[in-house]
Amino acid sequence: MVAGIVTEPVSSSPASHPGFDFETAIRIFDETTAVLASQVRRLEEVLTAKQAELVVANQALTDKVGELDRLTAWLNLVMGSVASGVIAIDLDAQITTCNEAACAALAGEATELLSADYRSLFPATPLLRVLEHGGLEPAYERFVRGPDGRRRILRGRASPLRSPQGTLLGAVEVFDDITETVRLRERAERASRLKQLGEMAAGVAHEIRNPLNGIEGFASLLARDLPPEDKRHRYATLVIDGVRDLNRTVSGLLEFTKPRRLERKSTDPRALAAGVVELVAPEAGTVTITLEDRWQTGEVLIDPSQIKQVLLNLVQNALHAVTEGTPRQGGRVQVTLAREGESLVLLVDDDGPGVPAAERQRIFTPFHTTRENGTGLGLAVAHAIVSLHGGSVAVEDSDFGGARFRLVLPPG
Repeated sequence: MVAGIVTEPVSSSPASHPGFDFETAIRIFDETTAVLASQVRRLEEVLTAKQAELVVANQALTDKVGELDRLTAWLNLVMGSVASGVIAIDLDAQITTCNEAACAALAGEATELLSADYRSLFPATPLLRVLEHGGLEPAYERFVRGPDGRRRILRGRASPLRSPQGTLLGAVEVFDDITETVRLRERAERASRLKQLGEMAAGVAHEIRNPLNGIEGFASLLARDLPPEDKRHRYATLVIDGVRDLNRTVSGLLEFTKPRRLERKSTDPRALAAGVVELVAPEAGTVTITLEDRWQTGEVLIDPSQIKQVLLNLVQNALHAVTEGTPRQGGRVQVTLAREGESLVLLVDDDGPGVPAAERQRIFTPFHTTRENGTGLGLAVAHAIVSLHGGSVAVEDSDFGGARFRLVLPPG
């Protein structure tokens, strides 16, 4: 109240306003509430439908993920079971895929291949050329170092890896280790050549032996009847020496071509190798001959006399390789007994000049020799004996700097 003015309180109720219809307001309120309730129910229906769709979508996604996992596991199983090596690289030459066969074949180059830089491991290989030109590479052979340090031969094909749109993503190589296949083929070819040569040599040896015996007999009579100061006596002596050299060659031919049979016996390889070293020791001179035993197993079933002949030949060859040529003091020859799986391995190492790579496939061929007075039959006979045992003999580089002859004899 201000300065004598009296004011009446104003009512805030709608009913106090003129023309206000309370029933209309209630009706409008009820209609609005009904509309809102209808919209809420509709929203709930939509939400329920969307939730159901989401459940279906989630189930479909779960099924797809499960299917993808099963497919991935199956592909991994297939890749792991494939005998061929499979290796894939991306555009940066990083290895993205490497199955078990590839990892095993390339274990000598790297212990961890996945995510490794392929370019640094295998420079200038066909797989890298695929990244450059994006085309297929024809079948090829390449060499790698095996887990045992020995050379392995791989035959493979390289092809580009592209997206469905044709974009180059990388390259893939599929290869097989054909080392043993190549060795078997070489052994079969060598055996075929040796068989043909042996049949011919046997016939020739028998044809020339009788005339040689006659020549030696008459030359011996001349040498006996002529005085030593007569130059004809010297000529007759030279004839005798020449005939004996030829007879030695003929005897080697007959030894090489004669049919062989194995008389396998349970044999201690340590005693056999020790006997060979002891037998050769007197002629070693300043050369050191040692025996290293890594066998650490029991006896083996072999023909001891024939294997002893082979080992003796290899040790004598090693001794001659060390002492012949440029004279020098010392030298080293070592015989090693080792094990590969169930097989007996005999290694003969020397520090001589070694065997050139071009000669390694020929030294087991009859009459091929690098020694001045050699007949070229010793290694051929050794190869025949080892093959008869189902084994193999090969030459490679030695850790001593010379040659290593590797003789592998499977269990009998």
